[in-house]
Amino acid sequence: MTHSAKIFVSMRDGVLEISGSEEFVREQLKKFDDLIIKHLSNMPISEQPSIPSSPQPAPEEGAQDDAWKAVSYHNVMAFDRDGIKILKNIPGKSGAEKAVNAALVYLYAKNVKGQEEALFKEIRELCKDHGCLDSANFASNLKSEKQYFIIGGSGKKQTAKLTQPGKTKAAALVDELNS
Repeated sequence: MTHSAKIFVSMRDGVLEISGSEEFVREQLKKFDDLIIKHLSNMPISEQPSIPSSPQPAPEEGAQDDAWKAVSYHNVMAFDRDGIKILKNIPGKSGAEKAVNAALVYLYAKNVKGQEEALFKEIRELCKDHGCLDSANFASNLKSEKQYFIIGGSGKKQTAKLTQPGKTKAAALVDELNS
């Protein structure tokens, strides 16, 4: 039985993705090994991701390699046992726009961790930390962006998760913040 494997290398978003059987991925990795090592040796140590020495099993179809995303966006987000920290200032011309952008970035980070939704309480706390919380209008600001968010629950159990257009918008925002 042939197992599926996948390798993803960003090297600052130059991106090289190889997937297929373990044997195929191993052969391709050998071909690009020198190039990858040469490029990594020219990167500052703080930016060098750890690359697995042997092909790893591919994630289930549709799943993304979250570890690589986390490495790719280490300028924007940090993960610790207390949760997710957004390291950059949230862009926006108004408090409402900043709150929506904060929710987009936070939910993107939750997706990187393999979690699709977040409690409003978590997003409120992020907005408070970033100085863009308008507590009287917070929920209505998120609910008004129906193209980006799916809102569920009610009261203290209210949640948000990204729609596909929301994921696209969030990815663009995170890329912008990361550069």
